[in-house]
Amino acid sequence: MGAIRAGREVATVQCPRQRAAWLLGLIATAAGLGCTSTQRAGSGERQTAVTEVCFNVRNVDTFSPLGERSVYLRTLGGERYLLTLDGVYTSLPFATGITISNDFSTVCSDTGATITFMNFGHPVFCRIVRVESVSSKRAAEQLAQQRRNGHR
Repeated sequence: MGAIRAGREVATVQCPRQRAAWLLGLIATAAGLGCTSTQRAGSGERQTAVTEVCFNVRNVDTFSPLGERSVYLRTLGGERYLLTLDGVYTSLPFATGITISNDFSTVCSDTGATITFMNFGHPVFCRIVRVESVSSKRAAEQLAQQRRNGHR
């Protein structure tokens, strides 16, 4: 479901009411805009046992926001991923027109890939800082909740 736009790989999932919002997000993403804020785990924080992996944007099937900093992603092949974003986006849980893009078709942690979503008709851009494989949407929800509660 990916397409190449202005030298970038783009994958989208559309609902009928989101088509116009998606188009605006795609145009803004193609312009090369991105988030500027970053948040990294401190050196003293322990990490979870979740495996960091990569996925191909052409294989993306669905997106689901999981709070203000995480997105669950499922591919056409049934792989499941938890994407962690570079900051807290209070409008993410209500996002429409979610789009993911990268200069290459493969997205890994900290490769410059971005998620774009619409907030009241305006695109919001955020960088993907972590891509992790998860066993299910429920596992992704639990991991995102643990991180919101201060557990890594």
